[in-house]
Formats: sequence, structure tokens, C-alpha cells
Amino acid sequence: MKRINVTVITDQSEKVQEAFEKLQIPVVTSIGYQDGEKVINFSSIIPEELVDNSMEELTKSIDLRVKENVISVYDVEAFVSSALDKINEKAAKENTKKNPLERLISQTDKHVKLNKDRLAMALFATLVAFAGLLLDNVAIVIGAMLLSPLLGPLNAFAVNTNLGRIRKAAISQLSILILLSTIIILSAIATFLVSQFVSLPLNAGQIVLRMHTSLSDIGIALVIGLAGGLALFVALPELLVGVAIAVALVPPATVAGIGLALGNMGIFLGALTLTFVYLIGLELGSSIMLRIRGVTPRRYYQKEEVRVKFVYSIAILAVLFIVLGVIIFFLNN
Repeated sequence: MKRINVTVITDQSEKVQEAFEKLQIPVVTSIGYQDGEKVINFSSIIPEELVDNSMEELTKSIDLRVKENVISVYDVEAFVSSALDKINEKAAKENTKKNPLERLISQTDKHVKLNKDRLAMALFATLVAFAGLLLDNVAIVIGAMLLSPLLGPLNAFAVNTNLGRIRKAAISQLSILILLSTIIILSAIATFLVSQFVSLPLNAGQIVLRMHTSLSDIGIALVIGLAGGLALFVALPELLVGVAIAVALVPPATVAGIGLALGNMGIFLGALTLTFVYLIGLELGSSIMLRIRGVTPRRYYQKEEVRVKFVYSIAILAVLFIVLGVIIFFLNN
């Protein structure tokens, strides 16, 4: 259960009361003063499943640009109320548990910037992928996908794009590109060292699969992106693991590093193209799915501005995606 506290100036208290009545949530009202200004305090205990809808309705009712207007949410460790028990049971039956927007932001913000742990994971994922590719072992390659440090920044990019936080979306994108560059460089170094002692099996099935890009890869990338956005929003861990397996960014980036180290531009450009097809498809699909699921700013006065930013961001990704599709079409014909 959660406690929602709302403090507003008297002029907006009626709208807040109407919002609680619309939500059919019991509320306690009191009068207070803040810096000499009379304010009305509302307090209610609700099931966690109703937090997202409640926040949506309340932010529509008040202007959070006014300094006295505040909405806060707290955990409730215990309560005794038969009425609240009934509300809780009803909410559990009628609602699918999902990530409230605040939790979604909290989960993804920690992935915006790079850190040494994420770079270390990139190192391990690259080495595992490199071994799996050379040994032509699918299980080892899948292990590299599971170690991929890219899913967090991808989710952060999608969430921040939908919220119009362009700076954080740009930092997330930069983090992704740095990670991919790191993977390619590490793979190139590993290739150079190993090639001094053994001949590399460039005809191995797992390597050949990632030398070329087809139009089907474009569709697969977009579908995976849609699934990734859904997994993040409804918080299904099993699905999230499935998406992590399918996010095949590390293996093609590793193959690109192999091609770079050997000076084989055919392998390098083919694998690099596949990497960017998956990257843009994932970002585009995930961003669209989060938008469909209603991930937008809560504050009504931000919605139009953010909508314009979102349209521009999606348009850029879509144009890049189409350009890649046209290039792939002509290369394969």
C-alpha cells in the first residue's frame, strides 16, 4: 500500500477533491499554512496498483509550477482497515501490476551514464562472444547476449525520449555508442593477439551469420524493440530476460572488431551495418511501445512541448532506419 499526500493552494483544492472522488478513493482533508499562505492538505492510502492512475489524475488537476503545490508518495508498512482491505482486493483483481512512471524513471536513470562496472561487463561480454564466435558455439554466444551491458542504456534512451528529456536521451545514446566502440576495439585487440598464434575460422557459422544484413533483420530489430518496451513498462522479468537474449548487439559488434583487425572491410562493414540496424530498430520500437503505453510527462503543461520533441526524435530514428533499409536492399540486389 502507498500513502499519497497532496498539498495545494485553496484555489485548486476543489479540483483535487474532484479527482479523488473520480478515483473513488477515501481521503482525509486538513487545513494548514505554508510561508503564510493557506493550503489544503489531502492524504489517502491506496493500493500500489492505483498509484499510476492516481498520479495521472492529480497532476491534471493542479499546477505544479506553484511552489506550494506538492504531491508526495510514501510506503505504508502496515494498516488496519476493512474498507482498505476491500479496495486492495478489488485493485488486485482488476489491475495488472505495472511500473508507475516514477519507478520507471528511477530504474532507467541509473543506466544513463557510463560507469566502470558497465565497461567491465562490456569486456566480459566481448570475450565471451569472441570465444563463442570462433568456436561456432551458439550457447556461448547466447551467454554473451545475457552479459550485454547495453539493455539498460537502451531503456534509458527510450524512456527519456518519451519524457522529452533530450539531454539525458543524448547522454544515453552516447553511452551506447561508447560501449559499442569499446566492444569493437576489444574484439579487434583480441583478434590481433589470437591471430598471431592460430588461424581464425572466418567461415564459422556464427561469424558468417553476422557478416551480412537482410531486410528481415530490420523487421526483427523493430519487433524486439517493441517487446523490450513492453517488458520494461509492465515489469515482466521473464520477458526481460528473453529480450536480453535477443538483443544481439554484442556479437555483431564483436564480428565488426574481427573484420577491423584483419583489415577485411567486407566483414567489418557488414557486421557494423547489422549492429546499427539492431540498435536503431531497438530504440525506435521501444520508444514507440512506451508511447503507446502512455509514458508521457505527468504535468499537463509539458505534454505538448514533449510531444513535439518526441515526434522529431522518432522522425530522425525512422529516417535512419529507412536509409539503412534502402542501403541493405540495394546491397542484396
